[in-house]
Amino acid sequence: MDDLDLSRETILSNETIESRQINSLEGLNGLSPNLHLSGSGIKSFGDVITMRGIGNTLFFGSPGVQLYVDGVPQGNVFSYGSDLYDLDAVEIYKGPQVSQFGKLAPGGAINLITKKPNDSISGKASASFATFNTQKYNLSNSGHINEDFSYSLGIQRSLSDGFLDNSSGRDNDSETWNGRLNLYWDGGTGTKASLGASFTSHELGAQPLVLRNQANFYARSVNEDEFTKIEENQQFLKLEHEIELGILTSITSRNDWDMSPNILDIDFLGGSHKSTIIQDQEVWSQEMKIDFDINDQSEFTFGVLFSDEEITGTPSRFVGMDIDTNYSIGSKNIAGFLHYSKLFDPDNTVFLNLRLDGFERSIKRTNSLSVPINQQKDFNLLSGSVGWNHKLSNSSFLNLLIGYAQKPGGFSAFTSDLNQVAFQEEKILSYDIGVTFEPSESLKLAFGGFLNDVEDYQFELNGAGMDYYLENANDASIYGIEIDCSWKIGDGWSFVAFYGITKSEFKQVDALPELVGKQITFVPDRTLALALKHQIDSGLFYQIGTRTIGKTYFWDNTGNNGNDVIDSYTLLEAQIGYSINNWEINIFGNNLTDEEYYTSIVTNLGFGNGNNPGVVGSPRVIGLSISRDF
Repeated sequence: MDDLDLSRETILSNETIESRQINSLEGLNGLSPNLHLSGSGIKSFGDVITMRGIGNTLFFGSPGVQLYVDGVPQGNVFSYGSDLYDLDAVEIYKGPQVSQFGKLAPGGAINLITKKPNDSISGKASASFATFNTQKYNLSNSGHINEDFSYSLGIQRSLSDGFLDNSSGRDNDSETWNGRLNLYWDGGTGTKASLGASFTSHELGAQPLVLRNQANFYARSVNEDEFTKIEENQQFLKLEHEIELGILTSITSRNDWDMSPNILDIDFLGGSHKSTIIQDQEVWSQEMKIDFDINDQSEFTFGVLFSDEEITGTPSRFVGMDIDTNYSIGSKNIAGFLHYSKLFDPDNTVFLNLRLDGFERSIKRTNSLSVPINQQKDFNLLSGSVGWNHKLSNSSFLNLLIGYAQKPGGFSAFTSDLNQVAFQEEKILSYDIGVTFEPSESLKLAFGGFLNDVEDYQFELNGAGMDYYLENANDASIYGIEIDCSWKIGDGWSFVAFYGITKSEFKQVDALPELVGKQITFVPDRTLALALKHQIDSGLFYQIGTRTIGKTYFWDNTGNNGNDVIDSYTLLEAQIGYSINNWEINIFGNNLTDEEYYTSIVTNLGFGNGNNPGVVGSPRVIGLSISRDF
């Protein structure tokens, strides 16, 4: 099982990732308390990731939860779509991350850690076959080229016929290639360098979007050739150099994400209504920081970040007539951040984090039915946190944190309402308390509570005429509790549990008073993940686990569509595996009870019939995987 820093971080090991068949960010749902991804079914475009109720809007808002790979920042949430593969661990950071990473992460951060080379050349090959003709092939290899150079390589190919029952048009079949190559240099003179590149190529048939009042839960009937094609590539250079003051680190990265196109039949009624979206995002970022070498009792880090992002798109809709749009949304970010911590005595450590961000946001948009838009706005944001770690005893620890973070405002390109194009910055005041117990090496328990008092909470609504527009709630309250447990019971048995309760509420919404007192959109009221595993000395192991996502609402521009809710659901998983002589065979089952559930609801495609469609989750999947280390 996992080694956990249960104060403000969850670490999921490679063992957990593989045994629970975690292949995407959506697979992380519930594996850290109150972490949830509301999936659109098209490789992250339209996904919403929330942690403790703080997240992103559907399309154009800044991330509340920032994604990193080996400390290298990724783009917006809609470009987080790469499958999870060739990973050594996943780090999940809870609450505002003001100076942990270069980019602002007001709600939390996820850091994917890829496999690194060891002293010898090693690799792993695996293949899996499952229901719906789902196939997945993985190859990883790493090692030293010579005394100074090493490398790591990962390649993945996945295919599926999909699970939709589409009476016309394509099912949600998919084909994906993923690849990553990293080169490392360490000359032994205090300087290290990492150079990396990755790519994704993904094609999906129909989006798994269905009406919610039909006898066949997975039925879909369209008259368009629906498909989505996404290409992504990233390059980065990371340099570390020891200087007299400490360690200087530079991270340069470029990310290009292209969706060309996403074609969706939007009427579900045999008509000719159709949406086509072509969109591209390019992000450059440069981070530099110095970790100062002060003494054993103090830590001090200072860093700066520059990021330049541009999103361009050419969406069109046919709803009896062609409606064409062209837009360009730009964002420049300059930031400075610092971290300071001091160990006053063996039992008490205090820390301070400060950050100043400057954002320059702009939009240029033309639409065949509305006037052109050309706007620009600057945002200057201050964020900070102060905390105290106290050792209560040799086996228990207390953690307190007060934080303040701001998320920049910006613009939406998916609305024709000039009054809804711009939205304001979000301000989050956070309180966090946690107690960790480690009475033995085999048992770790953590109990925590949090409160997020949010001013100008950003959310995105489905408006009339299939518009999406951004809005700010004057005041929102989000609070909850979290429980983490890791227990090595003995005789090869182990147990983990992650439980979170989130109570979220719109307190004041001048733009839409009907939302006052209601649960915040996209934020489930609870998450729960359990797993019981037995490892036998012969190499045999078996595991059973569950994952529960609580009730989640999806409000539209009326605030009265209370039927657009996903009720709580539980997914049952199980694995049986056997390892011998570097081989491993694993029989796995996901959603074994064949639960029918949705991952999201699209509240502006019901065409007034009260039946807004939902994105369906996968039915039962049974599979076999075979892998070999070499």
